[in-house]
Amino acid sequence: MTQDNNRHIIGRCPICGNGSVIEASGAFFCDGGRMPDGRKCGFRIFRKIHGVELDAALVSQLITEGSTNEMPMVNHSGQTFMARFVIVGGRVDVRVRAHVLHGRCPVCGGRVLRTSKGYACEYSLGRKALCTFHVTGLIHSRFISENEMEDFLEGEQQVLDGFTSLDGKVFSSLLVVKDDGIVGLDSKVTICPSCGGNILAGPIAYNCSNFKNPEVNCNFSLWRNIAGHHVSAEEMRQICEEGRTREPLELFQNNGAVYFQRLGLTPDRKKVIKI
Repeated sequence: MTQDNNRHIIGRCPICGNGSVIEASGAFFCDGGRMPDGRKCGFRIFRKIHGVELDAALVSQLITEGSTNEMPMVNHSGQTFMARFVIVGGRVDVRVRAHVLHGRCPVCGGRVLRTSKGYACEYSLGRKALCTFHVTGLIHSRFISENEMEDFLEGEQQVLDGFTSLDGKVFSSLLVVKDDGIVGLDSKVTICPSCGGNILAGPIAYNCSNFKNPEVNCNFSLWRNIAGHHVSAEEMRQICEEGRTREPLELFQNNGAVYFQRLGLTPDRKKVIKI
């Protein structure tokens, strides 16, 4: 920090690049630098933010490095939280210490955080939300674990068991992102190769939705466990859409011996067999 004509100069303005950030009684602000388009720079840092009294040393670190160290702050309800000040989009903001999951938001690519209600994109939080992605931690009486959420974020759609409907029936389903960015459930895995209906994930098997349709009466199905191998939703898609799994699967005999075979459709596309 330097002094020039009784002004306390903290450093060069990080926004316009040609003005100086000076210290005043209630704030730190750019002394009149110009933006590339000729407009006067309006960069300002208030002296007190979230209960923290910013001094010259803290502001110097912020405008020089773009971020401060993490420190205790206080929200509008008086609760203490850990965060750091950052400069984003020409203004000072805070970045709260958060539990970040592996994988990125499928809507905007932001980080996904664990919250008190479940999981949410970092840009869906706050007063001016820029994203809508969030997942409630409890869906149809079933908790969504962090590992399951991370698999989903990394593009692995698992069939999840143990959901309970309003009438008390237990069902299986997959997590899907709806058009509004909220995550919901959908039991549809792919299209039936035999009749064109929907292949639905059930607790013990994948079944065609036309199984009980008297006009179609499609019997296409596949147990979810074949010779000790848990058939994933992606493998079921490969069978139905490509005719077989792309890679041989590790299977097990009753005596514990391991062997490898693909699962694929019969020529009439009505059953799945080992090939």
